[in-house]
Amino acid sequence: MVSRKLLWVVVILVILVGIGAILVNECSYFGGMGASMTACSCSGSEVLLYDRTASDGPRKTICLGIVRSVDCHQGPGGPLIACAEP
Repeated sequence: MVSRKLLWVVVILVILVGIGAILVNECSYFGGMGASMTACSCSGSEVLLYDRTASDGPRKTICLGIVRSVDCHQGPGGPLIACAEP
């Protein structure tokens, strides 16, 4: 028989993993070398994963919250373009 304490720990862990799966989303991505750029508006905290744009490399952030909108640009500061479907 499984103890109640262990059962509660498993239930809480499953709930936390579910909340994390819902609230952690890819936000901004820039591939570098003139590639298109995806930017978002995050209602939470935007966290920088890596930034290699100084050498014209990729940049990626994640949103810890809810993504309100997503914009796609031709490049950093470029005109808006249609976003590609994932």
